Amino acid sequence: MPKNFKAVLCQSDLRPAYYDSFHCLITGCRLSCCQGGWHITFGKKDYLTIKKQKGSPELNAGLDHCLRRIREKVDETYRYGEFILQDGCCPLLREGKCGLQLEKGEKVLPFVCRTFPRVETPMSSGYLERSLTPACEGVLAQLWDLPEGVDFLSDPLPPEEQKLYTYDEDASPLLGSFHPIRELCIDALQDRRRSLPERLLLLGMALRPLVEGETDVPAWLARSRALLESGEAAGLLREDLLPMFLVHHANTTLHIRGTDPVFQAKRKDIRAALGLPEGHVLRGSIQPGPYLAARERSGQLFGDRDYFFENLMVSLFFHMRMPDLTTPEALWKSYVNLCDLYAVYRFLAVMSCREGVEDCERELFDLLVLASRALIHDRERQTALRDELFHHDSATLAHMAILVGG
Repeated sequence: MPKNFKAVLCQSDLRPAYYDSFHCLITGCRLSCCQGGWHITFGKKDYLTIKKQKGSPELNAGLDHCLRRIREKVDETYRYGEFILQDGCCPLLREGKCGLQLEKGEKVLPFVCRTFPRVETPMSSGYLERSLTPACEGVLAQLWDLPEGVDFLSDPLPPEEQKLYTYDEDASPLLGSFHPIRELCIDALQDRRRSLPERLLLLGMALRPLVEGETDVPAWLARSRALLESGEAAGLLREDLLPMFLVHHANTTLHIRGTDPVFQAKRKDIRAALGLPEGHVLRGSIQPGPYLAARERSGQLFGDRDYFFENLMVSLFFHMRMPDLTTPEALWKSYVNLCDLYAVYRFLAVMSCREGVEDCERELFDLLVLASRALIHDRERQTALRDELFHHDSATLAHMAILVGG
């Protein structure tokens, strides 16, 4: 069957307002992006540029041992090379600074190193979206200091920066309405008349008709705004669901595979704080006392920072190009993914205030950065965590109430 392709020229950008003020913390960053156990991968052009660099004996030895050709395709992206980490760190790192940049300048760095934590993507809305990943401590610091919430800015793009977005309009009829649908979703997430868990559940209730096949977007927008005004989701949240929330995270968040030794050590400490055996899948229940004590302490310390989690989820929603409107199935999966990621962040945020932690704010930032690196920047791991819910028939709205209600 012939495809009905539609091409959209992105002539303006769209970005959170804090994007313009972001700057790297450099040596002031506790969790450098040059470490953390994740893969630092790049394309063929970057690989060949790095391969031909010559400098000091220290730099040459580092390049000889850390540069590797891989040639693989992940999520429509071709990766040609990577840096081989040593003990979770890039071997070119020198006292918190990049040895390659120090000797050869920024221009020889791979694109990912030059731009992180920035990402830009053309969208069907006609905007080139620019965002910042929460896997950077400097980004979290900005969200921490935005009590009024996240605003968005847009400016025309010069011709050389304009990009084309092409999609099959028959296969994905909702993509043409991405901007108004996304706008309603962000409005819902920023509606401070209700708790953030209530907002997330209302968002799921609003998206359900689109998942079930509705394509009349103007009618959907009108009904969804009425739904968001009604606040019907409060009854889905129940404190007696907390044991199920804790068991879920004991078997998922605390078992996320990864190579970062700092994250592994912190998750081990959390297991011990909850009285859980090392490395075992939990099949019973968890005594909620330690979690409830940590939650109370978290409320005392961070109760005036409720806006921070709102900012985090709005930024994450925008950064991950949610909602995914390519198919009804993809739309619901993107919503479930959002709830699952919120639950991970919420669980770790509470446990950053566990007994024995002295600097809870520092622990909070560390856990959120490390979790973001383990999930947002590892699509296979993130997808596996989400799909586990579908495998166990736990991707319903009622189950999302368990996930977001802890």
